[in-house]
Amino acid sequence: MIKVQATINGIISKPATIRVSGDGKKFIGFLVKLSVPGSRNNMPGKELSISVSKDGDESELPSLAAGTRIEATGTLTFRKTGDNLYFNFHADTVNLSPESSKDAIEGTMEFKGTVGKGVDEKTDKKGGKYVSFSAYSTEKSGDALQFTWVRFIKFDYVKEAFLEAKAKIHATGKLTVSAYNGRIDLDCRLEEVKPWERQPFPQTKDNENPPI
Repeated sequence: MIKVQATINGIISKPATIRVSGDGKKFIGFLVKLSVPGSRNNMPGKELSISVSKDGDESELPSLAAGTRIEATGTLTFRKTGDNLYFNFHADTVNLSPESSKDAIEGTMEFKGTVGKGVDEKTDKKGGKYVSFSAYSTEKSGDALQFTWVRFIKFDYVKEAFLEAKAKIHATGKLTVSAYNGRIDLDCRLEEVKPWERQPFPQTKDNENPPI
């Protein structure tokens, strides 16, 4: 599970329409485009398309026209299908006159998942201890399991015994979204990490083993 209490700033690329959820409830849906930077110097950025939903009715549609820059706060989630990572955002508030005209996506991530191959213990130039590692969240997409990876770093931290390869963790921290060779990377500067007991998934198929 990955969930982010986030703020996004971008431009509406597909005008708002009224849609109907599976339980018959009406809501507003539209697309927002924004660019994220490259993860390294001189690395090109990448444009994201974020599917936005919000509670509302027909009276709001004219103000949510294509080409309008907005800043919105709400809940960001991810859906992985094959190699594609989709961004879904449920907006609690939408500001039609944001102070900033700079594309942005930021917020606090909550993550439940599994540590990958291991945890690197490092020391910075001032002698401070920190750790870095990658972990994946497992979600079902149809009959298949999908794995979304996040890179974590935690400063001023000495590794605890539970934090090791294949450990199940519950983590929170600051999200960073960037691009590397055309691929979207998710990074998190950890504020807290603790053990997590995952509820078991149904028996996986042979081609659904975790990618480690």
